[in-house]
Amino acid sequence: MSKRTPNFARVLGGAAALSPGEIDAILAIGYAMANANGDASFDELESFRALVKHLRSDASVMETLDALSARLESAGSAADLARAAAAELPTPAGREAAYKAACTIAVFDLETNEEERDLDDVLVEALGLADRAGDLELEVNTALST
Repeated sequence: MSKRTPNFARVLGGAAALSPGEIDAILAIGYAMANANGDASFDELESFRALVKHLRSDASVMETLDALSARLESAGSAADLARAAAAELPTPAGREAAYKAACTIAVFDLETNEEERDLDDVLVEALGLADRAGDLELEVNTALST
């Protein structure tokens, strides 16, 4: 049986246009979504690992997890971490990539919970994507189903 991981190349496309700061913010938002309910599932962690490897192929996933765990603890909540990271995304491409990454992580374990839906609402507002969120979710679902 093969390991199931999301194809972030298909979901996000190339990351070449993203700055290192935007990549950091996208990873923080993805990590916040994986931990929205305070306990990341195996599938959420696996999808986050795939995100790290897509955006930073040479990165140590464990070091990234440790750094983001400390950042989440310092922020106090997944929502606060997501808001802070959203403020670090100056471009529409970065904000849309962050939202698509978070959506992918939220749905990849085939279940969503109230905390993930609440964090999704925070992200839509913080990223300024009220008129794009539905289209971006559709893009994610299409990319994951092909």
